[in-house]
Amino acid sequence: MLLAPYGFEVVLPKDLGISFSPEETETTFTGNSFIKSKELYRLTGIPSFADDSGISVPALGGEPGVYSARFGGPGLSDKERANFLLKKLGTNKDRRAYYSCVVSYVDKNQEVSFEGRVDGLIAEDYDEEGKFGFGYDPIFIYPPFDKRFSQIPESEKNTVSHRKKAMELFLDWLQKQN
Repeated sequence: MLLAPYGFEVVLPKDLGISFSPEETETTFTGNSFIKSKELYRLTGIPSFADDSGISVPALGGEPGVYSARFGGPGLSDKERANFLLKKLGTNKDRRAYYSCVVSYVDKNQEVSFEGRVDGLIAEDYDEEGKFGFGYDPIFIYPPFDKRFSQIPESEKNTVSHRKKAMELFLDWLQKQN
């Protein structure tokens, strides 16, 4: 586990017998991440971290943003949500997009957060061939690789992902706490 070198054991709520699904009511990734990490800390008294992530498209005013998992309405599949985004973006020439991930940490003395971001472009169609990734990966083009995230093996994608960047910042900070 990533935190083992720092002398920490990571336990999940289910490992502690805790049912955990707080409602994400904030309008930012940071806010939703803190809802989760603060609630975990409140329930356990154990230093806690959590994350929130999604995709944002500037031409759509930042949508879907924190609503990435429920964009387009309830009950849609990942593919239906991605196609909804494509339809909403239409022929707009501004295809910029970015994935964001915020990791927040809470203990008795502090509350801190760390954000990772990866920039790319929204394709004009849905990738039916790519076998990697999930969610919006079939429509997210990563220019440095000149491929969609759905065409990049997870091990390679994880070297540049928004989650990796946020976790690296968190781990760097955590290492300095010891």
